Amino acid sequence: MAYVEPTAADIKARYPEFADVSDTLINLIIADAVVEVGESWLERDRRRAQMLRVAHTLTMEGEPGRTASGVGAAGTGQIKRDKVGDAETEFNVATASASGDLNSIYGSTAYGREFLSLMRRNFPAILAV
Repeated sequence: MAYVEPTAADIKARYPEFADVSDTLINLIIADAVVEVGESWLERDRRRAQMLRVAHTLTMEGEPGRTASGVGAAGTGQIKRDKVGDAETEFNVATASASGDLNSIYGSTAYGREFLSLMRRNFPAILAV
């Protein structure tokens, strides 16, 4: 049976928190995930990994809050600091470390951590003796 890539409808069915996010945005992120999670992955993990990668990216870009509020990416995401008096809110801007550490890249969301677990199963560390 030929491999079938996930669709926006699949993402929304699996992760209903993204139901209000546009299919166009989800499809663009799916295209990125398909490049990153390609044929070198075990087929049993590939689709799930692509979907987790999409959910991670959507979360890092501030979804579903960005869509719900209509505010751009700079005004969404995980709240780093909140101040009630004079209503100040600072959002956490997660970026990968200069070294490209996978924990820095994927460790900030539950989806990313699960994706990283699948990645490690598909590409275990090699021990050189």
